[in-house]
Amino acid sequence: MPRVSSSHHTERLGVHAVAKKVHEDLRWIFRPQDEDFGIDAQIEVVVDYVPTGRLIGAQIKSGPSYFNEEDSNGIVFRGALSHLDYWLQHDLPIIVILYDPSSQIAYWQHVTPKRVTRLAEGWKMWIPRQQKLEAVQAPTLETIAARNEYFRAVASEFTCPHCGAALLERAGGDIDYESYACGYLVQDTCQRPCPFDPAFPKYEEYTLEFHECGSGPEKTWLCIPIPATSAAKRLRLSPATGKTKEEAEQVARAEYARCRTKRRPRR
Repeated sequence: MPRVSSSHHTERLGVHAVAKKVHEDLRWIFRPQDEDFGIDAQIEVVVDYVPTGRLIGAQIKSGPSYFNEEDSNGIVFRGALSHLDYWLQHDLPIIVILYDPSSQIAYWQHVTPKRVTRLAEGWKMWIPRQQKLEAVQAPTLETIAARNEYFRAVASEFTCPHCGAALLERAGGDIDYESYACGYLVQDTCQRPCPFDPAFPKYEEYTLEFHECGSGPEKTWLCIPIPATSAAKRLRLSPATGKTKEEAEQVARAEYARCRTKRRPRR
């Protein structure tokens, strides 16, 4: 009659506990590997509720036996050379996660050649205690995560080159036309730059021309922003009207501010 070892329960407890932390604390996606060849799961980065396609491979170890060599600063993890060579050659960045069931804390470390020490039998790596699997570590983990090169190439074809905003419309033929969610607009040449473009024109790069229209109670003022620099010529502002000269100028300034508003796209 087959028996289930206590170590099996401990390891599975660690995988489930780490999955819970990934989902609840990081708000990322945790995908367990059905066939474990040294990687227990893939973790996908999520930004503003949108999956990014950026992945981390995770090897998860759980139980007191993995905390035999420790102090107040960290834990020494020891592993087999076969796993190390596999991880270092893997397309995904690999992190080792140690889960302590007694404290319910998971510690992690990125496996890189500089962080490991090869021994006569096996290898070892230092895992700092400040590297807990929790929300505050998300930016650091995000910088480690890899994006598939094909995914990166495809994404660049359909996103703004300055901020990554989504492509809304595209047309070819006699007129090249591209419109992006950030406001970036191309019609043969740039008609409206992305607000994140370092060359986005300043309001002072326009000369304001004013005209009186009508007379008496019906009199209005027309404000025409005229580009004074090459950068300003990439952002044509519409003429603005108002009951007074000052009001017309305020309308023109408000339109510029609307075009200049930065909306960081979801990735």
